[in-house]
Amino acid sequence: MTGFLLLFLIAVFVYFVYKWSTSTFDFFQKQGIPFRKPQPFFGSNINMIIRPKPFNENLDDWFNEFENEKVSGIFEFRRPIVIIRDPQLIKQLTVKDFDHFMDHRVLITEDIDPLFGKNLVSLSGQKWRDMRATLSPAFTGSKMRQMFEFVSTVAIQSSETLKKDIQNGGESNFEFKDFASKFTCDNIASCAFGIEVNSFKNPTNDFYRIAKKVTNFATFKVGLKFAGYLAFPSLMKALKINLLDKESCDFFQEALIETMRTREKLGIVRKDMINLMLEAKKGKLVHNNNNEDTSTDGFATVEESHVGQSQVTRKWDEMDLAAQCFIFFLAGFETVAQTMSYVAYELACNPDIQQRLYEEILQTASETGDDQKINYEQLQSMKYLDQVISETLRKWPAAPMTDRLCTKDFELKYDNKVLKFEKNVNLFLIPIWMFHRSPKYFPNPEKFDPERFNDENKHKIQDFTYLPFGAGPRNCIGSRFALMEVKIIFFYLLLNFSIEVTEKTQIPLKFQKHSFQMKPEKGIWVELKPRA
Repeated sequence: MTGFLLLFLIAVFVYFVYKWSTSTFDFFQKQGIPFRKPQPFFGSNINMIIRPKPFNENLDDWFNEFENEKVSGIFEFRRPIVIIRDPQLIKQLTVKDFDHFMDHRVLITEDIDPLFGKNLVSLSGQKWRDMRATLSPAFTGSKMRQMFEFVSTVAIQSSETLKKDIQNGGESNFEFKDFASKFTCDNIASCAFGIEVNSFKNPTNDFYRIAKKVTNFATFKVGLKFAGYLAFPSLMKALKINLLDKESCDFFQEALIETMRTREKLGIVRKDMINLMLEAKKGKLVHNNNNEDTSTDGFATVEESHVGQSQVTRKWDEMDLAAQCFIFFLAGFETVAQTMSYVAYELACNPDIQQRLYEEILQTASETGDDQKINYEQLQSMKYLDQVISETLRKWPAAPMTDRLCTKDFELKYDNKVLKFEKNVNLFLIPIWMFHRSPKYFPNPEKFDPERFNDENKHKIQDFTYLPFGAGPRNCIGSRFALMEVKIIFFYLLLNFSIEVTEKTQIPLKFQKHSFQMKPEKGIWVELKPRA
C-alpha cells in the first residue's frame, strides 16, 4: 500500500509539473500568431540543449520556419518569445516605443554577482538610463583619440613580436583566434585596467589566463548554469550560484578597485578607461558635442540617442564603476577577437580583396613618415578598410541576435493583428543573423563583397537590416572602440604580412555542434607570410 501511495504521489507531482510546464503554450495560438510547436519542459529549444546541429543552423531553423511572417513565436522552456522579422517593426519597438522595451532580460542580478549585475548590459530602468548617460561621453570620437595611442602601441607590439618570432623560425601557420585573443587581452588590459601584460611574450600571465577562463562559455558546467538562469531564475538566485568562480571575481575586483584607489590617492592620470570612470565618479565626464566630428566614423558605428546625452546627478560607488570596466573587458575580449578571426579568414580566402586593401594601407603608410605610425584621423579616413570590416560584420555578426524585455504592457498592431505584450513577462528577439544573411536585404549573402558598403551602395541598405551593434538607444556603446581595435591591428598586420590559406583552412567554415557559441569546427587557420 505504501508503495502504491508513493507511486500515486509521484504521478500527481509529474502531472502538475507537466501542466505547469505547458500552461503558457497557448499564448501565440490565442492571438493568431504562427509559432514553433513546443515540447513539454523544453519548449521550442530542445535542439539548443541537445545540439544535434551547430548553433547557426538552429538559428536558421528558428528564423526561417515562418520566413514570410513579420512576427512569429517560439518558447524558451515555458516562456513565450516573439521573433520580429520586419525592419519597420524593429524600428518601431526599439526606437519609437523604446520606453515599453527598454531592458534586456537580466539573468544574473547584482545581488548574485555584482560584476555582472551592475554592468551596463545588465542594468535596467532608470539606473540603466543614468549609467548609459554617465558612460556615453567615454565612447565619443574625442575619447577614442585619447585612447588611440594605447591601442596603436599594442597593435605595433603584437605585429612586431609576431614578425620577429616567424623570422627566427617560429610557426607561421596558426589558429588566428589565439593571436586575436592575445591582442584583445593586451589591448583591454592597457585601455581598461592600466596594465601592461604582453601576452605574446608571456602567454601564461594571470590576466590572459583568467580572461580565457572567464570568456569560455562553451563548457558543460557554464552551459548548465545558463540553462538554470533561463529555466529557474528564482532558484538560481536563491542558491546564489555565480557564473564566475571566486578566483576570477577576486582578480577583477582587486585589479579594478585597487587601481582606482591608488590613482585617486597618488593623483595618477592615464587617459584610459579607469581614468574616465574616475572622472565619472567626480561628475566631470560630460559630452562636448561642439567639438565632435563624426563624418569619418565607420559605417557600422552606432550613434548615441537622447538617452545617452541626458544629464546625470546619480552618484556611483566603486563597484558600479568597476563593473563597467569589467563588461568593457568581457564584451571586447571575445567578440573583437572573433571578428578579427573572420576578417583574417575572408582576406585569406579573397586575395584580390586583400591586395586592394594592402594597396590602401601602403598609400596611407606613405603619408605617415619614416616610422609608418598611423594616427587616429588617418585610420578613420581609410574607406576600403571600413568596407572590409563592415562586410565582415554583416556576414559574421558578433551577436547573432539580441533581445528586449517588455517593461510596460503593450499592444503591437500590424497587418490587422494585435499581439499583446505583458510587462516583465514577454520579450522579443531581433534576429540579426537572419537579416544579415537574407537575400531579400543583401543579395547573394554568402558572398564576401565589401562593395556593398562603398559610397555608391551603402545608402541603399535598408534601415534596421544591418545591425552589427544592435538597434535603438540600447545599442552597443563601444562600437567606436571595437572598430578602432580591428582596423588598427589589420593595418599593421597587412603592412608586414600577407594572410594566406593553408591546408588546415576549412572552406567553407563549419561550426561546432555542441558549443553554446558559434565556434568554427576546426578553428580559423591561416598562414602569415612576412612581406619582403
